Amino acid sequence: MALEVNLTCCEGDNLFRAGKVTEAKSSYWKRTLEIVGPDWRIPAVPSVGEGGVRNEKYDTMHPFRRTNLMACCVGLARCLLKENDIESALAWLEEVNSLYRCTYLFSEKPLYDWFDFSIDIPELSYRRATALSTSSDIFHALDNSGTAAHRRWIANTSTLSLPQSHRTPRLLAETNAERCTQLTQLRHPDPASAARLELKNANLQIRGSWAKLPIKRSAALSRFAFASFIWNSRLYVAGGQKDSLGPFYRDFWYLDLTKLDEWKQLPRYPNPMSSSGAFLNWSFVVYNNKAFLFNGRSQLDYFDLVQGKWESIITKYTPTSEDRKAGVTGSWPWPGTVTDSAQQVVGDKLFVFGGAHGKTSIGCNLFMELDLKTNTWRRLTGYVVPPPENDYSCPGPRKSAGSWVGKDINRFYLLFGHCSRDGAYLKNEPHGSTEAYGFDDMWSWDIKKEKWRRERFPGNPPCPRTEFGCTYNEKLNKVIVFGGYNPSLPTTVLSKSQSFNYSYFADTFTYTPPDPDAPPRTTPLSSPNVTDSAEHAKWRQVLTRGFPTYRCQAQLMADDRTGKTYLFGGFTNTDFVPSRGDYISRTFGDVWQLKLDEPGGFFEGVNLEEEARTAKAGPWQRCFSCGDTGPWRKCGGTCNGRAFFCNSDCQRDGWKEHKRMHTCAKKT
Repeated sequence: MALEVNLTCCEGDNLFRAGKVTEAKSSYWKRTLEIVGPDWRIPAVPSVGEGGVRNEKYDTMHPFRRTNLMACCVGLARCLLKENDIESALAWLEEVNSLYRCTYLFSEKPLYDWFDFSIDIPELSYRRATALSTSSDIFHALDNSGTAAHRRWIANTSTLSLPQSHRTPRLLAETNAERCTQLTQLRHPDPASAARLELKNANLQIRGSWAKLPIKRSAALSRFAFASFIWNSRLYVAGGQKDSLGPFYRDFWYLDLTKLDEWKQLPRYPNPMSSSGAFLNWSFVVYNNKAFLFNGRSQLDYFDLVQGKWESIITKYTPTSEDRKAGVTGSWPWPGTVTDSAQQVVGDKLFVFGGAHGKTSIGCNLFMELDLKTNTWRRLTGYVVPPPENDYSCPGPRKSAGSWVGKDINRFYLLFGHCSRDGAYLKNEPHGSTEAYGFDDMWSWDIKKEKWRRERFPGNPPCPRTEFGCTYNEKLNKVIVFGGYNPSLPTTVLSKSQSFNYSYFADTFTYTPPDPDAPPRTTPLSSPNVTDSAEHAKWRQVLTRGFPTYRCQAQLMADDRTGKTYLFGGFTNTDFVPSRGDYISRTFGDVWQLKLDEPGGFFEGVNLEEEARTAKAGPWQRCFSCGDTGPWRKCGGTCNGRAFFCNSDCQRDGWKEHKRMHTCAKKT
């Protein structure tokens, strides 16, 4: 039976509709403090103390009060938008997301994230949809098309399972199916508008530039599902595959990043496929000048970077009674080869989260720690195989998540990833479905307290994705994210009457984590404006005029010596990104450098005006004369293809300027 609730936020709603924004803001703020108390920090400071998604107050808050508070948060966000305080508005909308996530605690049994849960309060459903649609509009105005499309898509699809009493005309007007269709026609970033992107909010955006590096033998290294790392200003790449049907590699190469001359081969991975499985979706971690290659076996192989040879150690593990409850059945936690796990070294410990193995295609959430001094494993949290019910105290089962450890070496971060529910469906495994699920979450593990915290998404974040590039740049103190794909966010190409039930990305983002040496203040605010947001952890989108082709399974790495950030490899679906008609996928062996417009970001010398006219927009070229994007023909002059033109008229119109800018002449 639907529940009725008297909302004190209605006073603010009426004032806002009457155009009395200042009075509405004051009313919403007053009602908010009546609900949470004057000593409660709202919006919460992200990634500090109670600044995760969950807290005791929200966990136990009555659904009526929760609905009222969500409405006040949305109202304050809309008032702040009228003041053009975009960052504060986004903080209040993120508060709504935290309040909504805590409603899952009211379900009869713990639910996995792929289930959309709602209490039977129509007003709660409406306020959540309003928060999603409002944030979608903000992100679209900021040219963050991926997150704009995803928020609007969730606002629409989450209503499908609601009772009819929730699907009111005002809710459907708020979700706006027509607007959703428009946003799913965009690519992320959209090549038609990338050259015109301007910095609109320096707190939420940053200028950047992608530069493709000219490397010999790059085509020979085209691959995906490989392992890579940077050590001593050398980029190392091993294993992977060329295409969906192979060949499957076990080779090992390096590129000297100080010379950028050519790839050089190292000793191949010595263990045969019969004992270790295919060298696919494994990860390297570097410790004491050794590159360790964990793939689920007790024998941990490594490449000695000083001696230049492969070696191995034998690790050990003794299961506890709690481990048995978590699904460990024998003397070893992983049943078979592990792929797509997230790994980081902190001090003398190797942390491994999730991935797929012999008993689950969907991915698991087993979180293990290896003491590299004693070569001993222990389980921290999670399960070997996902149980029937979720465990809210830790991240859900997944593969291909991003991870990092930053300046705060006491925290292991985990970002996004996906569940191969479609793979489980084909194999008749638990939790199977016809569609994969992409996680929309970020977690951090407190290494000292041994406790997970689900984090918020402050600022201008990427939309959920998997198989993306992710690295922490120590010199910049920034996490950088590029590309990947979302297995359930659709893309529509009206010109070709095509629709894909997924999206590939080529957008770039940075995340500045909280400073452990100078943590942000958590004192309550005196007004709804988040005046101390400069101190907070924050996501920003990187605006680039050109960008590498939309792809997943590329590797993003930072050189700790120089602070430079590099991208290598990956693949894309050639239906989504037209290339060669007789291939299902296209792999890459290219190397790119990302430059950021901030101290230490190597932005000096970047010519944004020229990039707007000549830089590649993913797989397409940009016409030098009119700026349109497409498969244009390059100039045949002495510039060696520096500029492209979409037709002969544009070539005539732009020739004089191209000749002057690039000192181009006709070849004789």
